[in-house]
Amino acid sequence: MSRRASSWEGQKLAMLRERWDRPHVHIYSSIDSTSTLAAKLADEGAAAGTIVLADEQTGGRGVAKRRWHSARGAGLYLSLVLRPQEVPNPLLLPLLAGLGAARAAQGLVSGAAVGVKWPNDLIVADRKAGGAIAEASWSGERPKFIVLGIGVNVHQKAADFPAALRDVAISLDMAAGRKVSRLELADRIIDAMETSCLNPPAILDREVLRRFDDYDWLRDRRCSIDSGSSAPLVGTAVGIAPDGALLFRPDRGALQRVTAGRVVVEELPTPDF
Repeated sequence: MSRRASSWEGQKLAMLRERWDRPHVHIYSSIDSTSTLAAKLADEGAAAGTIVLADEQTGGRGVAKRRWHSARGAGLYLSLVLRPQEVPNPLLLPLLAGLGAARAAQGLVSGAAVGVKWPNDLIVADRKAGGAIAEASWSGERPKFIVLGIGVNVHQKAADFPAALRDVAISLDMAAGRKVSRLELADRIIDAMETSCLNPPAILDREVLRRFDDYDWLRDRRCSIDSGSSAPLVGTAVGIAPDGALLFRPDRGALQRVTAGRVVVEELPTPDF
């Protein structure tokens, strides 16, 4: 059951709309999923740039509909409605959102290594701190709209995570050793999404690729890629292509472009969320 809220992080709804310079911000104390509601609003005609923000999600989800643990007051749970003019490259939106989240987090957890794990994970101190997911509603060969959802662990302590996730998950507070402002994180992420995601490019230019190089957590790591349709590829990740594909050098064979699959890094546990 959804419950509307009149404020978030001490900011009244009108203040948030003014702060982020957009009239369409919806805030909830509890909701099934910000992305589910954002899609409903978009289907009813909500404008590009509409934001849905919640203090808690009871049905938050990530890639492959894996559950995203969204405890009350513990994280940033936000979805944005997009109406791109051109048919978007499906690989780029989660990557661009992940890069924006990484750059936002880096400014708040100085001293901890922050990166983006292809295709959509925010990694802090070699553990998963968040992720992005893009879901489209199509009309023929064009999307009617896209909902871009972002979830970031902010205030959790290690004991707050389910036992199975404690070795693979982290919050920004844990990484920073202090309480990180969810409002400041939201400011930074919304600004990044405004810049790069409302009208996403078809390919990444040299400057954006250079930024990815700075945050590419997989680069030069030994890993395997399971596409689910054949034996996993084993080799080394070597970078990101301009179209968002993962560049991967198998132990046997030539360099490959990977556009889908679950990446498991050798000698590190891989979160299943």
